[in-house]
Amino acid sequence: MRGLALLAVVVGSLAAFSSGPGATQDSGPDWVRKPSSDDLMAAWPTSALNRGKSGKATLVCQTNIRGGLENCRVEDETPPGEGFGAAALLLAPSFQMKPQIKDGKPQTSSVRIPISFASSGGDGGLGGPSVSMLISPPWKSAPSFADMAAAWPKGATGVKEARVSMRCRITKENRLSLCDVLTENPRAKGFGASARKLSPLFELAVDPRTMGGKKDIYVNIAVSFVDPETPGARTVAHPKWIRGPDMRQLAIFPDEAAQKGLTKGLGVADCAVAANGSLIDCKVSREDPVGLGFGPAAVRVAEVMQMSPWTEDGRPVDGARIKLPIRFEKTPDTPAAPAAKAD
Repeated sequence: MRGLALLAVVVGSLAAFSSGPGATQDSGPDWVRKPSSDDLMAAWPTSALNRGKSGKATLVCQTNIRGGLENCRVEDETPPGEGFGAAALLLAPSFQMKPQIKDGKPQTSSVRIPISFASSGGDGGLGGPSVSMLISPPWKSAPSFADMAAAWPKGATGVKEARVSMRCRITKENRLSLCDVLTENPRAKGFGASARKLSPLFELAVDPRTMGGKKDIYVNIAVSFVDPETPGARTVAHPKWIRGPDMRQLAIFPDEAAQKGLTKGLGVADCAVAANGSLIDCKVSREDPVGLGFGPAAVRVAEVMQMSPWTEDGRPVDGARIKLPIRFEKTPDTPAAPAAKAD
């Protein structure tokens, strides 16, 4: 299971500087509105966010006489190539300033705006209030395929697939609240509202001690809708395993194969996925060599494994069937497994 990562999105005291040598003024430009922590989180480059990557960018903009920002450009970004400059530009419409006043009249001016997308373990950049994000969390429960089918919007006739991303606050009970739709594709078909209705069905499998005492912790969730009438809709392309086999189980080598002098073998288990992500109704799909116990051994291993009930790409897993290959290798200290008995 991947480790949990907490990110803090820092809302700094953004500095504004008047341009023009020797300029005199009655008052300098000042802030009326700045992006919130949530605004910064929504703009955070997705790839960097998923890797817990921090960054900074500085914008240079012109303020008009109404205090709006115009002609913004990225002066610098750190580290380069991670998208923090472009993310900063996305935030420009969220700024509003009091314009510079000279001789009692509003003036245009230039401002430099440093923006910090800072991790909780970093230097904190500009300081200020922050929220934290839980990255790639394990789920205890999540919507099922039946829940997804029931939530399919009635006005989405002709749509085969849809994707929604939400940002939700994590409650002290490991549930979700205050979910906001960040993206919705296609738009205006009702999928955003449907995703929010599904949010009470999520529960995280998180130890509160891993939260470091933080109160305002959020999580971004992808929700991928597939027309329930589509053949093969119940598939799991990229499972996230939250419980694997004990290494001693993988070390158990079938006795029949050991007696033949073999040291390697393959068993493939064909299993259904339960609502909680555990594997049930497992059967032997394939084994190599045949008839020497590798198939039944793979089934025994599969039955102790469990995947997250919600995938990274926003899909449930219940009712899907997967084929799980298990490779066995015998070493000098590998114990033999008991031979499978016929019923």
